[in-house]
Amino acid sequence: MSAIVWLANKHTLLVHLPVAAAILIPLPIIAAQRVGRGIRPWWVTCRYLAWAGLLGALAALVTGFLLGRANGMVPAGAYWGGAEPGLPYLFRVHELGGAVTFVLGIACLRSLYRKRQEHQGIGVVALLLGLLWSVVAALTSYSGAVLVGQAPAPALMIAPPQAAPPPAPAPVPAAVKAQDPESLAPLRALDFASLKPMHFEPVKSPAHGSRWIRVWVSPAAAEAYQAGQPLPPGALAVLSTLEDRWGRPGFDPGPLYALETGKDGKPSLTFYWPQVPEARRGETGGASRVYWRRDDAGLKACAECHAQGLGPVKDRSRWVIPRKPKTETAPEG
Repeated sequence: MSAIVWLANKHTLLVHLPVAAAILIPLPIIAAQRVGRGIRPWWVTCRYLAWAGLLGALAALVTGFLLGRANGMVPAGAYWGGAEPGLPYLFRVHELGGAVTFVLGIACLRSLYRKRQEHQGIGVVALLLGLLWSVVAALTSYSGAVLVGQAPAPALMIAPPQAAPPPAPAPVPAAVKAQDPESLAPLRALDFASLKPMHFEPVKSPAHGSRWIRVWVSPAAAEAYQAGQPLPPGALAVLSTLEDRWGRPGFDPGPLYALETGKDGKPSLTFYWPQVPEARRGETGGASRVYWRRDDAGLKACAECHAQGLGPVKDRSRWVIPRKPKTETAPEG
């Protein structure tokens, strides 16, 4: 386990300090509102809690970002989670709450250090900022509990505001459907288990929606795939996928990605998702079932990456399922 992954896994532990400090800080600030002698010790108490909450919020913000990146919730090169409904949007809400909590901690701490006479109270501004800090920290903590499945998920946290859906396309006449027998299913790609697997267990692929994938290739093309060479004509490569579930392969199957090499050596792409979950339909333009092939507009991004066939070997996925370290028991004396 790398140091970054080890640090990311400490997020759940570190987040308790800033939440506790933010929830408690309004109490000493209220006590420090009175005017008179002996008020200065309350200033120190308020500042101590504010520093603890601010430094804890910074640690929680950094480890939360690292944990999101490790679990595929934060795409490579980005700093925020995705905007797709469901877990990606919920993570973005939680991440935004952590950032706002940190900013409010800075503002509250500055107000606590405002110049004042020895007999003056801490001030109403500090009280308002402390209360706001406490509320935002509590809401952020609640969104974290929702994220790990310890609380029900409100619709506001898992679904971004949506614009009016586009009008549904006109239904395709039955006569036209009958002329396209391929519209029933990509039969060759569905038979991917008859091909040779290139992974004995799933690996995470950020380029394919941060899903867990296994690559299956025609037996005659296995050596070319492993060497990173162009696949021979007629070869078929299929990616079977599983949706991510907190850094491990989940129970929900994802789409099938297929690449077939034609006689001229050019790749032909296929994307098949028979049942798109409602939370992931933002990836398919709202469609509940998708079968894209050849020159379909939905394959534009795939075609750009695979214009020459398979991607480079250096870009292949290497994120394997994390293993628990083995614990060695001491021999009995």
